[in-house]
Amino acid sequence: MNRRLVILFLSCTYYLFAFPQQYTEYELKAAYLFNFAKFVEFPEKTFSSYKDPFIIGVYGNEAFLDVLQTIIKGRTVYNRNVIAIGISQPEDIVNCQIVYFSRITINQAMLFFEYLGNKPVLTVADNVEYFCEKGGMINFTPQYSQKRFEINPNAAQRANLIISSKLLSLAKIVNDAEVKF
Repeated sequence: MNRRLVILFLSCTYYLFAFPQQYTEYELKAAYLFNFAKFVEFPEKTFSSYKDPFIIGVYGNEAFLDVLQTIIKGRTVYNRNVIAIGISQPEDIVNCQIVYFSRITINQAMLFFEYLGNKPVLTVADNVEYFCEKGGMINFTPQYSQKRFEINPNAAQRANLIISSKLLSLAKIVNDAEVKF
């Protein structure tokens, strides 16, 4: 991973939290979500064409989707335009590289996990209890927790996603106890 990119991510994170009164919770989480994409390697087969955009799907929160669309407007990841779309059912996530779940129960999230199987889609939730333990990849934690998010590297590995050690070092690591026969 590019050292300048890591420094930029960390400095942007510091800046955002050094002056929190200037940014809403949604703006901070949208910035994190965009930056997560830069610290995850997706398999080559993720995109069918070099023209395909990098798609972030948002489930359960139209207000967050609006903020995210503003934050990512005109930005790129891996030389691809980034777009955000609303999703309402598992079938909507087919072309997404990241899916952000907000206002969802763990049982609802697990329906999405079943649909995804081991497809290379980074799953991120907004403070959903047991999200990472049940197979989600990144979960924002409550506001005053020591770490801002938790990561389940096993879930990412099953989806053939490689999360940078630099991002892992910023998170609480959670492992699932999934056993499949």
